[in-house]
Amino acid sequence: MADDLRSGGFVLEVPGQASQPVSPQRSASAKTHDWPAGTTIISADSHMLETDCWIDRFPEHLKDWAPRMEFRDGGWHFTIGGKPMMRPHDIVPLCEAMECHPGLTSIEARLKDLDTEGVEKELIFPQRLFGLYMMTDMEMRAEIFSAYNESIAEQCAKGQGRLFAVMVPNYWDMSEARASVLRCKELGARCLMVPINPRKDLDGNPILYNDPKMDTLWQAIADSGIPLCFHIGENIPTAAPGATGTFVLTQMGGFRQNWGMLTFAGVFDRFPELKVVFVEAGISWVASMIHDADMIYTHFPTQVQPKLKHPPSWYWHNHCFATFMTDPAGLELLHRIGADRVMWSSDYPHQESTFGYTRGAIQAVFDATSVQNAQMILGKTAERLFRME
Repeated sequence: MADDLRSGGFVLEVPGQASQPVSPQRSASAKTHDWPAGTTIISADSHMLETDCWIDRFPEHLKDWAPRMEFRDGGWHFTIGGKPMMRPHDIVPLCEAMECHPGLTSIEARLKDLDTEGVEKELIFPQRLFGLYMMTDMEMRAEIFSAYNESIAEQCAKGQGRLFAVMVPNYWDMSEARASVLRCKELGARCLMVPINPRKDLDGNPILYNDPKMDTLWQAIADSGIPLCFHIGENIPTAAPGATGTFVLTQMGGFRQNWGMLTFAGVFDRFPELKVVFVEAGISWVASMIHDADMIYTHFPTQVQPKLKHPPSWYWHNHCFATFMTDPAGLELLHRIGADRVMWSSDYPHQESTFGYTRGAIQAVFDATSVQNAQMILGKTAERLFRME
C-alpha cells in the first residue's frame, strides 16, 4: 500500500471503484456468484428525488409559497415562493452527474437496478430536502416536512415491500413534537431524521440537542420504537476553488459533535430505548471517537457533567449505529467499533454511491470479516433495526 501511494496510486481497494463514470452513465453490476446461504442485502441509505410533491398538499392560502420541483431546461429546478434554491448554472451539471439517473425518480427503474445488483431492500432518504434545514425563518416548516412525509410514504408503498421511508418529525416546536412523531409512525416511517445543525426553534432560539428542553422529542422518539438518524449533506458548497471536494471530505468526517451532545448530556441514560444512526460518514471515525470520549470522561472527572451511568463508549455499543458504502480502514477496526453497530449502504444512485460496483463493495465486506459479521453488516442488522421484515 505504501509503495502504491508513493507512486501515485489511489487508496481505493474495491475493484471498479476508481473507474466509475458519473451516475447516469453507470450500469448496474451483474451477478457473478452467489453469496453465502442466509445472506440478505439491504441498503441502509439510498435516495429518491422529491419531485413536485408539495403544491397539492399545501393549504390553499400558502400555495404560492409551496416548494416546487419542476424539470425544465435539462434539470430539476427547486424553488420556494419563486425563489431558486440552487444557482441556475449548477442545475444541469447536477442532473448530468446524478439527478437524471432514472432510478432517482422512477420506482420501476429503481427496482430493476436493485434486482440486477442483488439489493433486496432500501431505506429511502430525500435528495433536495436537506437544503430546507437551513431556512430557520421558514414559517412553513410544519407544512413542508409534513407534506414530504406523506409523499415519501406514498412512493415507498409502490416499492413492492422493498422501499422503506425516512421521515422528518417536528424538531423545532416541542409542543408539537410528540404528535409529529406519532404521525410519522402512522405513515410507516422506519427511521426519523433530524438535522446535524438544527439552527433555531419556533421562538428563534438556537436548538441544542443537549438542552433538557429537547427531552420531549427524545421521549417521543424512544416511545415510538423508531430509530433516530443524522445524515450528512446539509451545507451547500460555495463556488470557491476546491469547495466541493472540501465539502464532501468534511461531511464524511464523522458525527463527533452530535454523538457527544447526546452521550455527555445523559440523553441515553434518560431514554434507554433511544437508538441513533449516523448515516453516510463511514465508520472509521467511530474507533477514535469512543476512545477519546472515554479519555475525556476519566481525565476531566469534575468538569464533565452529568455523571453518566456507564463509560461513554458503552453508549455507542448499546445505542448507536453507523453506515458506510466502502471503508476498508473502518472494516479493519471492527473489533473496536462493533460489527453489530455497522450497516452497509449503496447510497443509490449518488455520485459517491456503490452503484455500478455494488457487488464488489459487498464482496469487500465478506473479505474483511467473518460470514456471520458480514451478514449482519450487509442486511440483518438493518432488517431488524428498521423493521423491514
